[in-house]
Amino acid sequence: MSTETIHTALLGIAKAGDDLIRLGDGLSLVRPNDQLLASRWDWAQGQGEMEEEAKASRYLVCEYPQWLPGGEWDAAPERGANRFYAGLMAIQMIKPIRTLGFIYRRQQIERRPPMQPGQWAMMNKFDDAMLARVPAMIDRIQPVMDGKNIEQKNALTLLQLGLEHFHPYIAGLLWITGLEAIFDSGGKEQFKRKLCDCLGPQTLAFPNWHANPDAPTITVEEIAIPLFVLRNKLAHGADLRTAAADKKYPVDLTRRVCLTQETESVNYALLLSEAACYLLCQVLQTVL
Repeated sequence: MSTETIHTALLGIAKAGDDLIRLGDGLSLVRPNDQLLASRWDWAQGQGEMEEEAKASRYLVCEYPQWLPGGEWDAAPERGANRFYAGLMAIQMIKPIRTLGFIYRRQQIERRPPMQPGQWAMMNKFDDAMLARVPAMIDRIQPVMDGKNIEQKNALTLLQLGLEHFHPYIAGLLWITGLEAIFDSGGKEQFKRKLCDCLGPQTLAFPNWHANPDAPTITVEEIAIPLFVLRNKLAHGADLRTAAADKKYPVDLTRRVCLTQETESVNYALLLSEAACYLLCQVLQTVL
C-alpha cells in the first residue's frame, strides 16, 4: 500500500542513538538526511532557515497509508495528521523543546511559528529517560486526537499555540486557558482547589527534571491564585500593576523575581506565564 509522510524538525532531542528511533505505529525520530532535506524549498524558506533545518537534532516523521479501506477520501490524511500531532505533543508534554515550525506534507510546506519553550525548559536536557516515555505518552494522547472530548483536545491545542506564540504573556494566557479547559473553574478559589486536587498542593510548578539543587521551589499551592489573577488581568486588558492593590487577593505581578540563583530577575508575571506551561503539561499527563 502506498504511503505518505509528515515531518518536522526538532531541536535538542535524541542527539545520540541510532539514525532512526521508532516511536510506534508509523512514528519515528530520524536524523536529517538527503530525503528529508529535499522537502525544503527556497521559494518558501530563507537560506538561514534551510541551514538550520539541516542542523536539526532530529525530524519527527509520521508515515501513514494514502487511503484506508472502506474509509472516506480524507480519512487517511486526517488519521495521519492526528498521529503526527499526537507524537509532537507527547514530546512537548514530557518536556518542552524547540521546533523550527516548518511542517512538510505531500509536497507542501506549512509554515507555523517555531515552538519556543521557556527558560527553565531550555536549561534542562531532554534525556534518554524522557525519550523512553514518549511511546506510552503517544498512546494516551491518540484517543484524544481521534475522539470527541473537546475540552481535552482544546487543552492540547492551547499548549501548542502557547509554545508557538512569541509574546510570553499571551502564551501564558493560552496555557492558563488550557488549564481552564480541563477544570472549568468558577473562580480563583475553585481553580486553586482543582489544580491542587489534580497535582497535589506541594507539587513543584517548575518540574525538577534532573534533581538540580538550584531548581525553583515554587509549589502548586503557592502559585494557583496568582496564576488566576494574571489570567483575569490579561483576559480583560487590565493594568497588571493594579493586582497588587486588590483587597482580597493582592498579587504584585510586577515585582522582580529570579528563576534560579544564576538567572537574571524578571517580572513575577513572566515567571507565572512560564510556570503555566509546565502546569498544563503536568495536568494533561495526569488526566489523559
